[in-house]
Amino acid sequence: MIKNRKDPTQEDLYNWALKRNTMTNKEITDQFNNGQDAKYIYIKYINPLLKQGKLDRIRRGLYTAIDPVTESPVADPIIVASKLREDYYLGYYTALVLYGTAYSTGTQHHICLKPKNKFRKFSYNGIQYTPIYTRDTETNIQTHNHRGHHIRVCGKERLLIELVGSPNNVGGWEQALKSLESLGDINYEKIPSILAKLGNQRLIRKTGYILEILQQHSIFHRHLPEEILETLQDMVQGQPDYIEKNKPGPLNRRWSLYIQPRFSEYLRGI
Repeated sequence: MIKNRKDPTQEDLYNWALKRNTMTNKEITDQFNNGQDAKYIYIKYINPLLKQGKLDRIRRGLYTAIDPVTESPVADPIIVASKLREDYYLGYYTALVLYGTAYSTGTQHHICLKPKNKFRKFSYNGIQYTPIYTRDTETNIQTHNHRGHHIRVCGKERLLIELVGSPNNVGGWEQALKSLESLGDINYEKIPSILAKLGNQRLIRKTGYILEILQQHSIFHRHLPEEILETLQDMVQGQPDYIEKNKPGPLNRRWSLYIQPRFSEYLRGI
């Protein structure tokens, strides 16, 4: 810690920032505070380094260092995403990146948070940071160590359900299915309870159908117990629904879903 050192210099902060990668105003103040307030820290350290081109402002209250060799921001998009709100988790494409199963490279990161903590989506250094609103930021959430930062990310089980529920957040069904195809080490026993908590009949049906497809076509999901599919099938209630709104097709009686004939084209390559 530098905070107990007498009269830390601007160079001290810059060297620390290079190692830290991305930091909030509060983190800088906590690290360098020898009894001064945040305004003093900003005036003495942050603002001069911004003017010298050694720090860059990502958005209000969030900073990154500038690499002295490349003269480019060192900001890691995942670390940036994790610093935007305290009550959050990283989902969708960002979670796929953390698990190493994103089918293609994207320029959008997803921060899941409650509506009361909303922020406007913004772009920095070619990356867009997009809020996704949810009522639950605790169920099936894990903490990962990413380059020395504690990152909150949804578990693989919740990630699978989220991609099935909102495939457009990762570019559509093809991107979602081909990313899920290699998402191994899923604890399938957790999925029914997560779905029961969400209480969404359409999501239950879609998840059951997609799991059945993955079981048939992916080596990562061949060990999916049939009992899990039977449990999900027993949860299906009510009138038939559509796997994609306004896209009719034959009725899949097991999952009580109308599935358009061309849906199987999303599965090419799996």
